[in-house]
Amino acid sequence: MTTFEKCCAIRRMILNRAAEVMAYENWSEEFATGKIRNFPKDLAEQKTGKDYFGIQPAKMTDKQLEELGFGRWSKKTPMRLIPLWLMPFLADEIEVECIDGEKKLIKKSDMDNDNRFGCLAYGIIPSDA
Repeated sequence: MTTFEKCCAIRRMILNRAAEVMAYENWSEEFATGKIRNFPKDLAEQKTGKDYFGIQPAKMTDKQLEELGFGRWSKKTPMRLIPLWLMPFLADEIEVECIDGEKKLIKKSDMDNDNRFGCLAYGIIPSDA
């Protein structure tokens, strides 16, 4: 399974989980919140769920990144900002470019999860740039 296919599957599973929370009105608020908050942990505990972690987004093309909601930082650079929904599934270390132009290898645990318009302040350069 390619990186793009894994990301599409993760996105589909997140959307399905969110749809369940909205549709099953008999779920308590606490249970429904847990279904969303615990999704990455629940997925990791599944036999094949571990396959969806360790995502290296720079392996994808610009078109694939656009399809997944990676925001374009500016017309002056091919950099695409990482969507917040993908953060739990990223590799433990990834090479990123910050919006201030600094390029660095960063640990996922050190990443700031603040987002604007659904994207982090960290970007990647597409594989076909």
